[in-house]
Amino acid sequence: MNNSSKAFSLISLGYDDYIAARYLIHGGYILQGVTLASSSVEKYLKAILAMYGKEKKDMGVHLNKIEKIKKLLADCYYDITEKIDSRFLKILGDAYNIRYYDDLKETVTIGFFINQFIGELDYTINLIETKVIEGVHDSNGKSISTAYKRDIEEKNVDLFLNNYILSGITKKEHMEKVDNGFGIFINPDYIISGNILVQAKNIYNSYDDGKITIIKMDFKPAAN
Repeated sequence: MNNSSKAFSLISLGYDDYIAARYLIHGGYILQGVTLASSSVEKYLKAILAMYGKEKKDMGVHLNKIEKIKKLLADCYYDITEKIDSRFLKILGDAYNIRYYDDLKETVTIGFFINQFIGELDYTINLIETKVIEGVHDSNGKSISTAYKRDIEEKNVDLFLNNYILSGITKKEHMEKVDNGFGIFINPDYIISGNILVQAKNIYNSYDDGKITIIKMDFKPAAN
């Protein structure tokens, strides 16, 4: 399998995870959607590495080790994560860490607003699809039309739903919509592990600094 074939395989898998993530998040399965969002962005970034000749041994790093991925990208192309919200990437890295609770060594908290998370996910996939993947070709050297581009042409509902890029509104408008929050707190030292869904109406978020809002949480065990 040549570099372009490897890249296209990762792009295809990453796109499926992306669409599934959007579907789950809109359906209320937030943590499951965030986990797939993490998988999606990771595969897209690894597709870039594959395009520029990185080998399988370089692909064993995940988003919880974002600095290693940034270095690999900078070595072979350009660190495109510089154009992605660092808070968003941190959430994706934490989502990777909590896939297996037994492996946790320290407390992990993840908290964000739903529209903002989806908006940054949509921005990230669009950025990579339109600014990087244009150069992907098949084994015969022909330009490949990705599933993302086909779904735009076919107006796939699962892609278009609440997608500010395809709806023609600004990112700031989308990020400052009335929103609901989600938070998860996991402490390996005692049993308070689970989903804590925070919902409220008429919450308007500021997006003046160009970064998503983080919801911070802290819980302590009740005294005996």
